[in-house]
Amino acid sequence: MSTSAHALKDPSAYAPKKTLVVAGGGGGDALAALMVARTLNLKPEDVVYATIVWERTIYDPQPGPRGPEDFETINEVGRYNHAIGPQSALAEPAVTFIPRLADAFDVTYYLMNIRRGAVHVQQQVKELHALHGFEDILVVDVGGDILARGDEETLRSPTADGLTLAGMHDAPVDVRVAVTGFGLDGELTDEHMREIHDELPLDPAYGEPCPITSETASAFMDAFQWLPSEVSGMTCASALGYSGTAEIRSSGLRIRLNEDSHTVRVYPYEPVWNRNRVAQDCRDTTSLDEVEAIVRSFGLTSEMDYERRSAEKLEARGDSVAPTVLSEDVLQTLDSELMQYSDDAKRDGVDYLSIRRIAKVLGLNRSELNGFKKYLADTHPDRLRPPVWVC
Repeated sequence: MSTSAHALKDPSAYAPKKTLVVAGGGGGDALAALMVARTLNLKPEDVVYATIVWERTIYDPQPGPRGPEDFETINEVGRYNHAIGPQSALAEPAVTFIPRLADAFDVTYYLMNIRRGAVHVQQQVKELHALHGFEDILVVDVGGDILARGDEETLRSPTADGLTLAGMHDAPVDVRVAVTGFGLDGELTDEHMREIHDELPLDPAYGEPCPITSETASAFMDAFQWLPSEVSGMTCASALGYSGTAEIRSSGLRIRLNEDSHTVRVYPYEPVWNRNRVAQDCRDTTSLDEVEAIVRSFGLTSEMDYERRSAEKLEARGDSVAPTVLSEDVLQTLDSELMQYSDDAKRDGVDYLSIRRIAKVLGLNRSELNGFKKYLADTHPDRLRPPVWVC
């Protein structure tokens, strides 16, 4: 790991900021954090960003989130923190899209190292406050499952959100939780969302819910040409006027895009903390093993278990990250299979497929998917509109 050390002895070396914006789920949430910050009229020069690094197995075969030791290049900042810039990179063959986001939008992200549990994140937050002197913290979650209790049967990814929320406990400044893309990850039912709306008050500092505008969404839409984020992508598409039913994930979950899909709601930290029992139980954790045990105690499957199974399947299938040149015959066969699946899905009421869903349906690895996307962009530009395929 290549690092560039920065001492804490001279805090004036770090620009003062008003708000620390934390992407609660990593990956696509890191882009959503930028969209939400703009929607809430936070000035770029007043914001510093932090994120978890946790990509899907097709891009990172190692299960679970990443820590600084997994990077070939990352900047060491103080005792507890590391900064991810455009030149940062995970050790091959793993890929994270955070450095490319940093480059595309001219920001730096601090790495929230949840591999060491909530206690370490709490230490990181306090150190970042000493560096930048921010006045408040905004945790951003796309999908809304950070607002879950932890006993919902449909909940599939409580670890990142629970640890992020626990990592903000006892922060030196006020913490708020911003949610957009409500329900777009398929983890909360309509009933769950109604309960949340009834039980959780909005934060008076931000007032009523506000939509992500088409102008804001347009500024970020091109990133989905290369950023494989379903939920943030669907949120962005919704803001641009896409509506209807989308089929997402490997399992083919179906979600609805409507006006509420790109609405931003901001909640005070305390009511969210009191509701999220997974976060409460994670408060004093110092390792992922402890967190996994807590998640299982709620009768939930940990994300690491899912990714371990996924990695085993990839290994058994012999997936390679080496560049793959798909022959014309193979491309035409894939095209035919996609058209047939799209037609069947359309008859069943589906308007869009996510790129991730296409990869699963057609059995494509990362390199093959990239090649097929280029083919679709050339042959069906009217239907391939990342992050969606129009049925």
